Amino acid sequence: MEELDIIEVLYALKKRIKYIVISVVVCALAGLLYSKFVVVPMYKSSTTFVLSKSTDEKDNISKENTVNDSQAITQSDITLNSNLVSTYSEIIKSKTIAKEVINSLGLDTTISEFTSNVTVTSKDDTELIEITVSNPDPNLSADIANSLAEVFREKVNEVFKIDNLSVIDIAEPSETPYNVGTVKNILLFGIIGLFLSSGVIFLIVYFDDTVKEEKDIENLLNIPVIVAIPKVEDDDKGGIFKWKEAR
Repeated sequence: MEELDIIEVLYALKKRIKYIVISVVVCALAGLLYSKFVVVPMYKSSTTFVLSKSTDEKDNISKENTVNDSQAITQSDITLNSNLVSTYSEIIKSKTIAKEVINSLGLDTTISEFTSNVTVTSKDDTELIEITVSNPDPNLSADIANSLAEVFREKVNEVFKIDNLSVIDIAEPSETPYNVGTVKNILLFGIIGLFLSSGVIFLIVYFDDTVKEEKDIENLLNIPVIVAIPKVEDDDKGGIFKWKEAR
């Protein structure tokens, strides 16, 4: 086909609409099966803690009674904590922390696999750090997140000799997997089926160089068609000739 005829393409799509519908249904069903039997459900649990004034400093302030409650955390404390946020975020995903959590929970996993399922984020312009753990077991996901927070607090106290971490939210098991979107997958696979079937039909029309009507002969031979002889067939019932669509 030298020249693409959009009308012919649309007619071909309409003529083969049942194949397009079948393709969409089959692909949508494949999306359903993919969501139900291929995708492994993963659950997320998060724990959040904040950097605060160390316990020793708070005790000293309370004993001396030299400042009021609004001055319990000074500007220097805020600056120090802000600088520690990024450092703490890296420590949480260290091999030492991961190894201790793996051993304490008796996990059957490698350190690299463990850390790949752990995400640490720090809230912008805050002193909040969030630990998010993903796992096929929702209960284990929460246990790992809480264990990470506890082991991390102990490690900070051991290394920096300060106790300035306070847990805000304890991780709880999630009831809904975050990576399984059955409806989304069905729609996505259905759309893929629509485009694939339409694309195949388009290619068939585009590369079909058979002669179907007078204008095809004119375009091919560059001469006008003077006479067109229709194809007819004998009607078995009445013996009458009738027109038959040329193919």
